[in-house]
Amino acid sequence: MASATKVKRIKRQKKEEQIQSKSLGNFQNLELLCKTDDRQKKTLQKIIKQKPDLAKSLNIYADGVRYYIARQQQRDKLLAGKETPLVDVTEEQLQIQVLPSITNRQIARQFKQDPLNPRKLSESLEKTNKKYNNSHNYTPFAKRQRVSILSQNPPLKVNREKELPKLKFNYYIGPGNNGELVKRILQRREQYWSAVPQQFQYKHFIWQQSYFGMDFNRLQASDSLFTRVMFNFFEFHKNITSKSGLSISLLQYYNNIERTFDVIPLVFIINFKSSDWMKDVQQFTEFYCNNNPLPQTSLKTKLDFDFYVSNLAPNKINYNGIKTYKMAETLTNKNQYLWLLKPSDWNRGEGVHVFNTLEEVEGLIKSYYNGKGNYECKEFVIQKYIERPLLLGGRKFDIRCWVLINHDMQFFLFKEAYIRTSGAIFSLENKDRYIHLTNNAVQKNAQNYGQFEDGNQLSLKRFQQQLDQQEKKYDFRKQGWPKIKEIVKLTLNSTRLNKRNRKYGMQILGYDFMIDENLKLWLIEVNANPCIEESSNLLKMLIPRMLDDAFKLTIDKIFTPEIDFGIQQQKLKVDDYDDSENMWELLGMC
Repeated sequence: MASATKVKRIKRQKKEEQIQSKSLGNFQNLELLCKTDDRQKKTLQKIIKQKPDLAKSLNIYADGVRYYIARQQQRDKLLAGKETPLVDVTEEQLQIQVLPSITNRQIARQFKQDPLNPRKLSESLEKTNKKYNNSHNYTPFAKRQRVSILSQNPPLKVNREKELPKLKFNYYIGPGNNGELVKRILQRREQYWSAVPQQFQYKHFIWQQSYFGMDFNRLQASDSLFTRVMFNFFEFHKNITSKSGLSISLLQYYNNIERTFDVIPLVFIINFKSSDWMKDVQQFTEFYCNNNPLPQTSLKTKLDFDFYVSNLAPNKINYNGIKTYKMAETLTNKNQYLWLLKPSDWNRGEGVHVFNTLEEVEGLIKSYYNGKGNYECKEFVIQKYIERPLLLGGRKFDIRCWVLINHDMQFFLFKEAYIRTSGAIFSLENKDRYIHLTNNAVQKNAQNYGQFEDGNQLSLKRFQQQLDQQEKKYDFRKQGWPKIKEIVKLTLNSTRLNKRNRKYGMQILGYDFMIDENLKLWLIEVNANPCIEESSNLLKMLIPRMLDDAFKLTIDKIFTPEIDFGIQQQKLKVDDYDDSENMWELLGMC
């Protein structure tokens, strides 16, 4: 038994010695792979003994490396003009036509004074080609005539004076609200901007109809222009653009009922997502009943809701003094007692209803709470209706102004605004929304849309002409416009839209105002995404200029600060204004 074991051991040792002898014969080849020291030699020997398959692979690889280095040396000597072949390269190896390529860096190391000598390179290539084509009739350099060889790749003719193409910034414009107009304005900058789809990862400017999906953490300062990102929304814009947010901001800013509701008509906020909503409902019903000028026509004196009571903390709103608050006389009428119900976060007249009884508002709130149609709402604003508004030709109107906030938190007022009119004669007896709501999104569906004005819209100039024909004289530019500036400053100072100091934000807001018959100006609401539909010839003139001048104060300063687009672009003309004038008037900082 022992002898059999000894025989096996001897056979195994012989096999290892055979493998080792084959490998050790090429050990010099392995030294080409690295500068071997004693430690590395021991490692190689260990590999040869314990892993013969790996040793075979190393031998094959080392042979290839040795041959490759030998061919490199031969090529270098040929380039240097030396014809002496290497001793250790056989004639059979020289017949192989596939040679490793030599990089410019290797040539530069060989010829430091002349990195790429065209004469030597062409002669060596000619000699090599001659040798491959006719190896038995080869003429040395000294005994042959010089032959010029045409390069297979002729040198490119480069116009050094011509500038290289510039990198472009990418923008994405979301669908809706006439996004095509925004694209047209940005296409005026097509030398520096290009449109990309929503799926494209690297977008520098994003214009959407909603701020949902925007990652505001990306709005960070950067020295590189191509790493900057700009959105058309601020992170906390809802502090003034939601109907409840505007009321809350002004109430917290003033901490006074009378001063707040001297800017906006009286508002009650009912948030069913708050744990204190029952108190809000009771507060409104008590005020409603105590100030109703009409004889009691309904037995209902409170609102009954069996909704879920949330555990969310209520907003800190000070309604102290509401019981003794006296409404402005233009908000009431002896013959009617009208209020407005508005879903807090909706816009363009969606969900706005005129009511005058508690039964009506209770039914409306329940229907929207449970999801009326495709909508569901848990927060509402109940606002006192202005029952004695100033009228134009017996019809209701409001004033739409544009406000811009740029990346430096400077806010501007556009120097022109427009009037939105109703197409129906005003009446408190009829609750038809086409009488009471002047939004273009509502009026464009009316039967008499555009009957009196193009798109139910007037310029400030025509508006003043109609005011001059009325009994009560009112100079809007001298009396109303300064008041608008004052209210815009007030609202933007009442809150912080950029609490986290994000960089490169911008937003265009739409402010809606009304004038009552006593010529008092009221702020109705602030829109986060004002309509930019070109629904009349007036807006076709104003809105493109408004957007273009806004971009000159925002994206042009952030991404292309050294370019003056006013010189290159076709002018967007607006009556009574110079083509080179920026129509945004700076009001302050917020």
